[in-house]
Parts: sequence; structure tokens; C-alpha cells
Amino acid sequence: MTTAADILNAIEARAERAIVQELRLLRNEILKLRPAFNPEDHDHAEALLLKLGHIESSQIAVACDVEHLAPPLTVVAQAA
Repeated sequence: MTTAADILNAIEARAERAIVQELRLLRNEILKLRPAFNPEDHDHAEALLLKLGHIESSQIAVACDVEHLAPPLTVVAQAA
């Protein structure tokens, strides 16, 4: 029988390799399961939600920084 802790541990392991869209799906899965958790699992779920949010925001921040490295194509075309 799979416990809530097993599910949360599996989600946490998956989150390490997940892209933003998948992180959002994992977060939604936790939110759906949260009402059924006991207090200890509820704390684990809350911590995992924070971790998923941190991973997601770091991926989005990296994507925004990359956009600022290259000038838009229109600017390059005007310079030529």
C-alpha cells in the first residue's frame, strides 16, 4: 500500500528534473491530495509546495535573464 509520504517523496524526486509546466501539475496534484493528509504529511506537503515554487521561480528567472542577453531580431536587422 502506498502511503502519503511515499507519494510526496516520489513527487519530490520527480521535481528535481521537471520543467515549469510539470512542476505546476505536481503542485496541483499535491493540492488535490492535501485534504486527506495527516498532520505530519500535511507539513511535508507544505514544505514540498514551497520547494516546487522555488524550483519554478528559479527556472523562470533563468529564462528571463537569457532573453536579455540577445538583442531582439528587429534591432539586429536595423543595425545591418
